[in-house]
Amino acid sequence: MEQTKTPRKSRRVATDCRLEFTGEDEVVGEAEVLDVSSTGCMAKSDSRMPPGLQMKVSLFLSDGHDWPVRVDEAVVRWARGGEFGVEFLAIRPAQLQRIQQFVIKARPLS
Repeated sequence: MEQTKTPRKSRRVATDCRLEFTGEDEVVGEAEVLDVSSTGCMAKSDSRMPPGLQMKVSLFLSDGHDWPVRVDEAVVRWARGGEFGVEFLAIRPAQLQRIQQFVIKARPLS
């Protein structure tokens, strides 16, 4: 059975920033962000990240600001080994704009 890749919703760029998350059942952790887009990110963590885990995310972008981008609601969509994909579900317009500016200025993934 061949899996077809679904097209990406938005442009992704490679990054090496840090992500902190607070999930259900007081799950708290940190991860290294491998790539980011305005709709989500792929990250790597020592913590096991079960698909479906709802969380709040703080994304420490390397964009010159000292404070993180806050995502009010996100969900783990997939996990493989230590890597996992997060979809941003609820994010304030100013926070989203900051991610979009970061993505525009960064080198896209091919």
